[in-house]
Amino acid sequence: MGQAWELKVRAGLINNSGLVWNPAIRQWRMGSQFPESARKAIAHYASWTATAARVGINTAEAYRETERIDELAKFYSAFLRVHFTTLGDLRKGSAAGAQKLLGPELGPDGARTLAWYWDQPGGVILRECYQCNAEFLFPAARLVRIVAAAKSVDRTDAMKQFVAEYVPLLVKEHVLRPHFAERMRREMNTASSGYRPIMIADELFAIATAAEVLGARAADPKLAAIDASDAAALKELVQVGVERFQFSRTLSKDASGRTLASYFNGDYDSHEDMEYAGYAGEAFPTPAQKARAHGVSWDISHFSLVPMFLRSLFENRRAIGGDFPTGRDMEYITNQFVLRVFEGDDKKPLFRNFFDGSDGWYRVNYSGRSRYAIAPSAFCDMADPSHGCTAIAGIYSWGLLAALNPDINRIYGALIDLARSRDSSIACFEPKCFREKHYRYADTSFSFLDADERIQYPPALVVILSEIVLSASTARSKN
Repeated sequence: MGQAWELKVRAGLINNSGLVWNPAIRQWRMGSQFPESARKAIAHYASWTATAARVGINTAEAYRETERIDELAKFYSAFLRVHFTTLGDLRKGSAAGAQKLLGPELGPDGARTLAWYWDQPGGVILRECYQCNAEFLFPAARLVRIVAAAKSVDRTDAMKQFVAEYVPLLVKEHVLRPHFAERMRREMNTASSGYRPIMIADELFAIATAAEVLGARAADPKLAAIDASDAAALKELVQVGVERFQFSRTLSKDASGRTLASYFNGDYDSHEDMEYAGYAGEAFPTPAQKARAHGVSWDISHFSLVPMFLRSLFENRRAIGGDFPTGRDMEYITNQFVLRVFEGDDKKPLFRNFFDGSDGWYRVNYSGRSRYAIAPSAFCDMADPSHGCTAIAGIYSWGLLAALNPDINRIYGALIDLARSRDSSIACFEPKCFREKHYRYADTSFSFLDADERIQYPPALVVILSEIVLSASTARSKN
C-alpha cells in the first residue's frame, strides 16, 4: 500500500488539483501544468480527488501513519487556499454568454464553494455542483475525525491548522447550508399524498459528513470546536436523515429465510436512464426493446456511496446519540449485497447492475452518446463502450463493512484471488479473458502483476485493499 501511494495513488490528487507534492520539504504547491479550463470547472476535478484521498485515509487510519495524515492535511489546506471561492464572487463574476444558476436560495454571498462552469450546447452555465463539493469534502471530514482522535503528541501543526480551517467550512458553509433536514422531513410527510420522494446522494453525503464532524467533536471538543446550536443542528440532520433513509427501505427474504434490505427501489423507474432496465438481452438494445422495470434500485456504482454512509454512522454512533445502524441493520443490507447483487461465482465474480438484484441495461445512449450503455453483467466488456460494466466502481466501499459480515470478506477474497490468478482461461492479458473483459480499467489489468511479471497498482484493486485493511484494523481495535 505504501508503494501504491507513492507510485500511483498520490497522482489522483495531483492530476485533479494541479497541486504538486515536494517530498523534500513536505509541502504542496500549485504546479504549472493545470489548464485554465480545469480551474474554471474545479468542482468536478475536486470530486475526482475523492478516491485517491479515501485510499490514503483508509491506510493512514489503519496503520496510524502520522506522515500520511500530515500530508493529506496539507493537501486539503493547500486546496482550500488555491481553489475555493465564494458564492458572492461567483454571482459577481463575468463570463461571456454564461447563464448563472446562483440564486439566493443557495446561501449567503460569504459561503465558500467551488466553481463549476458547465459547458452545454447552448452555452456555459455557471452554477454550484453541491454533489461535487460533497464528494471532495466527505474524505476531509473523515480526516478531521482521525486527527481529533489522535493523541495530542502525534498531531502536527499542519494537522491542527487543517482542522481549524475545515470544521467551520464543513459545518456552516457545507452541511447545514442546504437545510436538508427540512427537505427530508417534508418529503416523508407528503409521501402519503401520492408524491414519490426521492432521497439524493447530496443528502447521504451531508449526513455522513455531519456524523464524522460530530465524531471529531466528541473526540476533542477543543480541537474540533463547534458551538452548541450547530452541534444540535448536525444531530438533527443525522437523526432526520436516518429516518429518511429507513423510509426508503424494502425488506425481503431469501429461500433460506434470511432477511435482506434494499433501498430506493422504484425511485428512478421513470427516469430516462432506466428506459431499458427491463431488457436483459446480449445485443445492444433497439428502440423497440425499450422496457422499463418496476422497483429498480440505484445502479451499484452509485450505490457504493451507501456503505461509506453506513460506516460513518456506525463508527460515530455515540457522538450522534442514536443506535442506527444496529448490527441487524448492517446484516440486512450486506445480505442484499452478498445474496442478490453478487452472482455467487467465486472464480468469476460478477455483480448485477442494480442493488435490488435486477440486471437490465442502463443509460442507453447516455447524454447523447450514440451506442454507449451499461450492459447486463454477463455481457459487459470494459473495452466496448456499447457494453460497459458497473463492477469496477460497484465493488467499492463494501470492504469497509467486511468485519460485520464474513461473506463480504469471502467476496473480496475472490476478487483478490482473481487479481493474482494465473489461470489462463480466466486471467490472461487478452481481451477474451474474463478478468480483462470485466475488470480492466483504462490501461491497467486487474492484476498484481502486468503481462511482463512486473508489480503494478490497479486503482480498483488498491481501493479494495485499503478498505479491507481498515476494516480489519477496526475489528482488532474493538476486540
